Amino acid sequence: MRRLFWAAMGVALISMVFAGCKKETTYLVQVTATEGGTVEGQNGEYKEGETVVFTAIPADGYYFTNWSDGNTDNPRTIIISNKEVTITAEFVQSPLVTITAGDNGTIDTEVNARYTPGSSVTVTAKPDDGCGFVRWSDGNTDNPRTITIGNEDISLTALFAVMFFAPTVDLGLESGTLWATCNLGAEKPWEYGDYYAWGETETKDCYNWKTYKYCKGSYNTITKYCNNAEFGNDGFTDALKTLLPEDDAATILLGSDYSMPTNAEWKELGWQCYWVWTYNYNNQNINGYIVYKAKAEGDKGTKVFSDGTPSASYSLKDAHIFLPGAGFLDHMALNYADSRGYYLSASLGEDSPDRTHFCYFNSRDVVCPSDYYRYCGYSVRPVKRP
Repeated sequence: MRRLFWAAMGVALISMVFAGCKKETTYLVQVTATEGGTVEGQNGEYKEGETVVFTAIPADGYYFTNWSDGNTDNPRTIIISNKEVTITAEFVQSPLVTITAGDNGTIDTEVNARYTPGSSVTVTAKPDDGCGFVRWSDGNTDNPRTITIGNEDISLTALFAVMFFAPTVDLGLESGTLWATCNLGAEKPWEYGDYYAWGETETKDCYNWKTYKYCKGSYNTITKYCNNAEFGNDGFTDALKTLLPEDDAATILLGSDYSMPTNAEWKELGWQCYWVWTYNYNNQNINGYIVYKAKAEGDKGTKVFSDGTPSASYSLKDAHIFLPGAGFLDHMALNYADSRGYYLSASLGEDSPDRTHFCYFNSRDVVCPSDYYRYCGYSVRPVKRP
């Protein structure tokens, strides 16, 4: 019995020794980083239940997106469980912002750099003397402009234009509206100037539905200024019936004091002034209408056509404007130059939004307003309101 007792005690002691020498289990933690950053924290072996913290640190021009297991916490606390941990901090190059200036202007602040998504940058386009800011290359007209950074690179150009000098004439109109002496783009009253599609602020080589700014290639895919769903792209309509300043070529090129005349202003010009057709304005061999400030109440609204005789009391020394018969552009063809005038109104066609209103005239007629397709290139005579 004594022998058996000591044998049992020996087994128990051996078991206690082995139990005391048993090694506690640890788990390997390995955290790495992709290109564009580093990780702050200690890799190594940790016991179950221990915690370790890792921080993803992006390099200049990069930002942290997530850990390779989808987690986005940063810093990240890892609680050791019964398995090894192997994860990677993932970084992406930050979006590049590139802001440039077109001719006739500069960018006043150097902002070209990489920015973290969600941040913002403010930039100002500064025109040269005698020039004006028109818009950014994406169509935005804010200046200064605050840009919120997304996930894509941003490249914008500030567009400028030479500001045309636009002296005006007081024709004694009841509204007090002043009319510019020249067509937009002209330097002399008898010059035709430039041609603009309705709602566009730049000239171009070809005027048709495919090149028109506010449609998807046809008369019934209009995307702005549309009061009839039959003409709108996918049934689009809006409540806009008069050009907004950002779509008014006169405003963009001459400044906020100027705009295209509305239908009401064309009608006022037609009924409160004295119109005389001439084949040789100021000895320039240019046809068109001299529109005089009426000297008498009975002269208001009078139209002296090609076979009429104007009153001897009117001469070019009197207050007037000259509207040359500049024709209009359709596709790449200039039509009716030196015989008819087509002068844009800021007003949309009332029944067919594929058309614009304008003042039409020839040697036998003056119609304000008339209408035709808005994609064509027409003359613009700016006005300045009191």
